[in-house]
Amino acid sequence: MKKLSAISIIAIALMTLVLVVSGCTTPTATPVANVTATPAANVTVTPAANATGNMTMTPGVLSVATEAHYPPFENINTTTGEFYGFDIDLMNEIGKELGLEVKYTDHAFDTIIPAVQAGKFDCAISAFTIRPDRQQSVDFSDWYYESAGQAIVTKPGSTIKNSSDLVGKVVGAQAGTVGFDAVKAIEGMPEDKVKSYATMNEAFMALKKGEVEAVVGDYPVCEPYYRDTPGDYSLAGPLSETEYFGIVINKENKELTAAINQALAKIKADGRYQTIYDRWFA
Repeated sequence: MKKLSAISIIAIALMTLVLVVSGCTTPTATPVANVTATPAANVTVTPAANATGNMTMTPGVLSVATEAHYPPFENINTTTGEFYGFDIDLMNEIGKELGLEVKYTDHAFDTIIPAVQAGKFDCAISAFTIRPDRQQSVDFSDWYYESAGQAIVTKPGSTIKNSSDLVGKVVGAQAGTVGFDAVKAIEGMPEDKVKSYATMNEAFMALKKGEVEAVVGDYPVCEPYYRDTPGDYSLAGPLSETEYFGIVINKENKELTAAINQALAKIKADGRYQTIYDRWFA
C-alpha cells in the first residue's frame, strides 16, 4: 500500500508540472495598437483575425455612415436598398483588407461628423473634404480623392460668372458642406441669401425652379448636372481651389485610423484604386 501511494504522488506531481508549463506557453496576440502604415511599395495589412476587437463597435463589422444621395460618390437604390458609388466601392475594398463586413447607414450629411464623434459609427465616408476645423473633432484617413474644388452652377444665360457675382444673389448648397461654408464666407454676402438643402439634388431642383440663382458644390458632383442637362444648368466658374477627401474616424480610435490607412495604401499600390476610379470617373 505504501508503494502504490508513492507512485500516485509522483504521477500527480508530474501532471501538475505539465499543466503549469502548458499555461506558461500560451501564445498572445500582438496588440492592434502597434499597427502602422508602411510605404505603398511594401504594404502589409493586419490579418483579419486581428482586425476586430476594440477597433470596431461590433467585432467583425465596420459600421459606416454616409449621405447616400451624392453621386458619383455614394447613392442608394431605393428599390433594393443597395448602396453604390465610388466611395462605396473603395470602402468595400478596405473592408475586405481588414477582414470586416461593411454595413452602411444613410445619414444626414451635416450630422455625420457629430455622430462619429459620439461613437454611433466606426467611421464615415461621404466625400468629406479634409479641413483643419473638422480635424479638431475627428480624425481623417490619408486622402483618397483629389477634387477640383467648389463649382458654381447657374441657369443658362445667367450673369453670374464668378464668386463676386454671387453677392446679393440667392445661392443654394448642401447643409454642412464646404460649398455652403464657402458661399457664406464671401465678402459682403448676406447670410439670409444662402439657402441650405439636405441633398445636392434638392439644391439643383431649387435652381431649376428658380428658387435660387446659383448652386455651389463639389465639382465632380456638380459636373454631371450641367453636362447631362445643358438646357437646365450651366457652369459659371470655380469658387475654391483643389480639395482632398478623407474617411472620417473617431479620434479615440487610432487603431482603426492606422488600419484604414494601411489598407488604403495597399489598394492604391496594387491597382485596385485605379480600377475603381476609372469605373466612376473615366
